[in-house]
Amino acid sequence: MMELLTRDLILRSLTSDDLDEIVRMWNYPAGVTPEEAAGVLKGMQDNLKKNKSGAIYHLCLGVFEKSDPKRVIGWCGLDGIAAPGQTVLFYVMDEKYRCKGYATQCAKELLRYAFEDMDCSSVESACAKDNMASYRVMEKAGMRLISRTKHGGYNFTMAKEDFKS
Repeated sequence: MMELLTRDLILRSLTSDDLDEIVRMWNYPAGVTPEEAAGVLKGMQDNLKKNKSGAIYHLCLGVFEKSDPKRVIGWCGLDGIAAPGQTVLFYVMDEKYRCKGYATQCAKELLRYAFEDMDCSSVESACAKDNMASYRVMEKAGMRLISRTKHGGYNFTMAKEDFKS
């Protein structure tokens, strides 16, 4: 199992003990069955094994408040599949846990992990043009705005040499 800690959060890989939480959280658009949740969990666990120093394959972690370490309140991670040659930071918080600084804590800890533990050279991220909360998260995490997306959103980056823990 993998676990990262922030001031308020536990970011960790999920286990079979978390199947009910996967079912609860993956309720879009029509939900998943317990069997489908088991398949999702197996995929997450298989992907975790493929991550190597300098080369993130895909890392998806559940976000838990330290005060309630059994309830998933969001997802975060690093992806190396969607854009080959890049490591992409992602995060999403359940609506009632937004505006508490949790996404910023996730972003900062994932950047630390990418640069210090996995020796990545850079990390990218992006957000939609209307998602100014996510824009601010990337700014607070120290990422630099580099361009606009073709749909008007924002692309951010951080190089290892610019990271400050």
